Amino acid sequence: MEVYAKGKRGIIYKKGNVCIKVKNPRSTIDTLRNEAKFLQILNKKRIGPKFIKYENKKLYRAFIDGIKIKNFLEKEKDKKKIIKVLKQVLEQCRTMDLMGINKKELTNPYKDILVTKQNKAVMIDFERCRESKKPKNVTQFLQYIARNKEVLAQKGIEIDKKKLIKLGKEYKEKRDKQSFDKIIRFISR
Repeated sequence: MEVYAKGKRGIIYKKGNVCIKVKNPRSTIDTLRNEAKFLQILNKKRIGPKFIKYENKKLYRAFIDGIKIKNFLEKEKDKKKIIKVLKQVLEQCRTMDLMGINKKELTNPYKDILVTKQNKAVMIDFERCRESKKPKNVTQFLQYIARNKEVLAQKGIEIDKKKLIKLGKEYKEKRDKQSFDKIIRFISR
């Protein structure tokens, strides 16, 4: 097995189309059981890589062949493809908000969202997920979009930061379909 990636809390090995995640010996916290729990829950809503099993303190999940969202936004030239990916991420964020699950790492998801060759956004790394009465996935990802407005502008996607913040605040207050749909329309124009 080859080491595919190392993080603060885990080391990922790749074996064929399977990723095997183990606790990083340098980490004092073992978050793999938590990640396995939330990955199973979120898979029911088609979020995240396919969970395979959690056994002997190892998490087995499907390997996702994709690039980090930051690289995708920088390299992709097709405005429609970029908008499609942003909408997919926002839809997944909305689903997690409705489920009462907060992912936490979406203000800077540089390694937590991969985009496949088929332009499908896949969230990974659910180790810090928590149940929450007020999850902030949508609003956190809106912050990421706002911070990348210059990159998006180069692709023909104009983001009015003040308007985006206003829409985010409305969504945070109401958490209803109408306020979410306004965000989607704003991103899609």
